[in-house]
Amino acid sequence: MRPSSLLLLLLLGWAALLPGQTGPPERYTLPRRVMPLAKILLNLTEAGAELTYRPDQIPPLAINVPGGRRTLEGWLTLVLRNTELTFERGEAGYVLFLDPDLLGQNFQVYGQVKDQSTGELLLGSVVQIPDQEQGVLTNEYGYFSIETQGGRRRLRFSYVGYRPVELEILLRRDTLINVSLPPSAELPAVVVRAQPDSVGNFYLTETRTSIGHHEVSRLGGPGGEADPLRIARLLPGVETGADGLGGIFVRGSEAGHNLVLLDGVPVYNLNHAAGLFSIFSNQAIRRVDLYKEGIPARFGGRIGGVLDVHTKDGNFYDYQSSVGSSMLAAHFTSEGPLKPGESSFFVSGRYFWAGEVLRRFSETYKLSLGRQGRMNYQVHDVNFKLNQRISDKGRLYFSLYSGLDDYGNNAFETDTVTVLNPSGALFRYAAPRRRQEEVRWGNTVGALRYNHIFNDHFFGNFRLSYSDLLLNAVYERSDSLNELTNGVNRGDIFSGRYASDIRQFGLAFDGQLMLPRRAELRFGVEGSLHRFLPQLSSGKVPLSRQPPLEELGPGNVLHPIQIATYASLSGRLGWLHYRAGLRAQLWRSGVNFYDFSPRLLLAAPLGPNRSMRITYDRSVQPVHLVSSTVIGLPTDLWVPATRNLPPATASQISTQFTQQLPPNWKFELGVYYRDMKHLSSFSEGGRNGTWLDNLSTGGGFAKGMELTLSRTRGKLKGWLTYTLAESRRQFDQRINLGRPYAFRYGRQHSVKFVAIYDLSPQVSLSANWRWGSGAAYSLSLESFLLTDPAILGEEDAIETINLVNEKNGVIFPTNHRLDLNAHIQLSRPGRPGPKHVLDLGIYNLYNRHNPIYYDINTTYFARQSELIADRNFVQVYIAPITPTVAYHLFFGGASSRENFLE
Repeated sequence: MRPSSLLLLLLLGWAALLPGQTGPPERYTLPRRVMPLAKILLNLTEAGAELTYRPDQIPPLAINVPGGRRTLEGWLTLVLRNTELTFERGEAGYVLFLDPDLLGQNFQVYGQVKDQSTGELLLGSVVQIPDQEQGVLTNEYGYFSIETQGGRRRLRFSYVGYRPVELEILLRRDTLINVSLPPSAELPAVVVRAQPDSVGNFYLTETRTSIGHHEVSRLGGPGGEADPLRIARLLPGVETGADGLGGIFVRGSEAGHNLVLLDGVPVYNLNHAAGLFSIFSNQAIRRVDLYKEGIPARFGGRIGGVLDVHTKDGNFYDYQSSVGSSMLAAHFTSEGPLKPGESSFFVSGRYFWAGEVLRRFSETYKLSLGRQGRMNYQVHDVNFKLNQRISDKGRLYFSLYSGLDDYGNNAFETDTVTVLNPSGALFRYAAPRRRQEEVRWGNTVGALRYNHIFNDHFFGNFRLSYSDLLLNAVYERSDSLNELTNGVNRGDIFSGRYASDIRQFGLAFDGQLMLPRRAELRFGVEGSLHRFLPQLSSGKVPLSRQPPLEELGPGNVLHPIQIATYASLSGRLGWLHYRAGLRAQLWRSGVNFYDFSPRLLLAAPLGPNRSMRITYDRSVQPVHLVSSTVIGLPTDLWVPATRNLPPATASQISTQFTQQLPPNWKFELGVYYRDMKHLSSFSEGGRNGTWLDNLSTGGGFAKGMELTLSRTRGKLKGWLTYTLAESRRQFDQRINLGRPYAFRYGRQHSVKFVAIYDLSPQVSLSANWRWGSGAAYSLSLESFLLTDPAILGEEDAIETINLVNEKNGVIFPTNHRLDLNAHIQLSRPGRPGPKHVLDLGIYNLYNRHNPIYYDINTTYFARQSELIADRNFVQVYIAPITPTVAYHLFFGGASSRENFLE
């Protein structure tokens, strides 16, 4: 081809290309302002941009437009970067659509929920995705993790007593969110189920009942001393002795069968004043969780209920203090930041100032009865906590509790008996009657905890713990003259010394792993080193002849080791919710005891407003509490399982039906059966020897039905319960001749009524009334004198033997009492300055005398040469109708933080 022809072809080709060639991409101008995304797209379209999209897919977002000129692709990249939309260029311009890669993936939203005003974690708060009808509850460390589809999602965070917070987030990856909830001015419910009633069915595997600080304060208590256990005793299936004495008994089990935890550490004695109030000061607690059934596998070591007590963490942002007093004790608290937002402290103390009043009153009262003596009782306890935020994913805690009780009761009187013998001579005899009780006991509980969010699926908590109970007790009881033989007084005397030294060091890890399909695995391992030193000396001799405790000690020290591991899987299969767990335990105390305890919970909704669940729990208890008194003062011995004393075991199966009743009512029906084996008790008529020589073993059962009607919202709140129950025991021949007998606190019928009325945001009125069948009691109606030296070991010894036809064969009169309380906030909410709170109440409004036990009052008179003993039963009870007063003054805590996300 000639060069000219080639040049012509090139020119023609270049000319052909000219009409199809475009210049630089067109730029569009947008103003600098905040505009809705839909408005931005409309402005671009009106400016000539070729855009195609569905208006219903455009999220209602406001975009901060920087202004200026950009290409269409540049503007779309900018304004769509925080949305679930993407775009592509096609023949008709740019097409906007939902990102299929984003919507086709599931992501985890995880974090912690806190109190906005204090920074404390909120346990059991609700995290929901409303449009998907799913949700979770935060665990005991405020942690949550919920799986959902990618894209734009609306989350709702709520907790009783706080304003709910709703957030809209775009999920493109696993996301960490720490949310703070602002407190609400609305008064919370009195007893709060861990699961609210209107959040769907995801809570069906939660079986705890939660009691909070604010709820407890509104019910008051004896002497104005508010106590969380007071509410616990008003729940169905929970019993106690008269006026709260003796502890709490969950579904026919003993007080020593309950697992009591303070910030995750076992507590061996939870009572002050024999149970009149507990070691848990209401100023120090944040929440108390009670489990009667469906006990998670992470709890073990006891065969009764679980009382899981959480104390306050301390305010992260403001300094707060309070002082106050009831008719029994004075209180103080102080909390605040060490470094705002990073670390905090909390300290609370309580002192039983009424001890001095009790001493003076008891002296006067005993003198009026012709006796000399006094009663002394001193109590103090302290809670302390440090809380350090390590990072967004980790926290370190140190907590300490220390409490001490010192009780003494001494009385002495002398009966003078004049006898005219047949020869006419007068003889005068002094018949002494003495009672001496001295008990000193104290708890120390400490823990160092670190919890960490490892990733979006995995949360863990490490715990190093220490717990001890030190107890020393002596007693002596001598009655007046029982027999006159050849001019010699024969008295009735019984004395003893008790001591219990328990120390427990523990190391534990608890993990929570979120699995696919919204399943959750809870697992952990625990190890404990124990030291037990039970000491017991008792008999029919004066206290001066009892050996000192030092002589009973070193050879009896026991050092058992406990190792446990557990795993629990919870989730949902269609309509069926489940939680299946297994706990394995090794107890080594001279011999190895292995145990595997399965736990199972199945629950299902039966409609929009009703549900049903069934649970099976097996548990093992390698320590035994053997009681020796009728009122529950801790002259009790904790003893470990040994070769001749195996661990106690229990199996419980229960079912519960729940029906929501409009507008704000709920009805619950529960039925249970509990079987208990290898229980221990002091033998009847036990004599000198080691503690093991004085124990009997046996078993028992408990069964019952619980009905509850409750109202949780509105100005009027409360509940009405009825329980029909039976609990029996059977031991070896040394107790009741091997025959079955009634458990002392297995009340056949029980009715409890609680009503709270919010008169205004500042004033609430409460009333609680309980009625129950009388407790069972062993009462001797006749006795005989034992004079056999071969049995008593002394030539001229005489012992009075009380005859009991049937152990716990006497039923006390019905137990009932009505208490009233008015909780008044004297300062208006929201106003600066100190806040004054006053509680006024009446304890035992209609002056009911509920017997704790019956004492025997013996008087003597002479009939010619014969000395006659007249014995009368005297009812012992706590208090008549009594006004109650408590006052608290709160300082600080005025700031308010408005940011919900951290």
